[in-house]
Amino acid sequence: MLEPDPRDSQAQALLERVLAVPQVSPGRRGRRRLVAAVAGATVAAAATAFVIAEPAAAYTVDKHADGSIAVSFRADRLKDTDKLNAELARAGARTVVMRMVPADQCTTPLDMDPMFPFLTTATPEQLNRYPVSYQFQDTGVVITIRPDKIPAADALAFGYAIRNDRDGRTTIAVPAVVRTLPSCMAIPNRPRR
Repeated sequence: MLEPDPRDSQAQALLERVLAVPQVSPGRRGRRRLVAAVAGATVAAAATAFVIAEPAAAYTVDKHADGSIAVSFRADRLKDTDKLNAELARAGARTVVMRMVPADQCTTPLDMDPMFPFLTTATPEQLNRYPVSYQFQDTGVVITIRPDKIPAADALAFGYAIRNDRDGRTTIAVPAVVRTLPSCMAIPNRPRR
């Protein structure tokens, strides 16, 4: 069972209503504590019921003290990126996540910053210079964005897709530091064997 999330908007709204109750006279203090305890239990129950009723989140966004932003998402569950991109904007990530489309549906090349080319192999120093790192885990794609390393006029476009191969489903992720945000990102061609 998941713990209630006190940042949940429903829980916060209920807490604000409880805290807005006017102060009572000293003779009624015990009743107010009971009301507050019941309201607190109601907030926890409402948040717990909300968490249990909802399927596992398609994504999470966490801003760290060092300014980096951790994003995780399940490509198979992330159908609409609008909410994720709004959260990234609020966090100051200067990043847009988009589902990639077949190459014949996206023929415009990316306007990539030449300082950040695609690397198939890289030294640790080269990787440290990049504003993004990512890895695949059983729970999905985990991205770490470092907005302070994105040049002021650029943004990060992070494309993802799921490809069905002979070996099963493969998640594809393509980060690109771009000078102009693209309207689409093309799924890369399969590597030749």
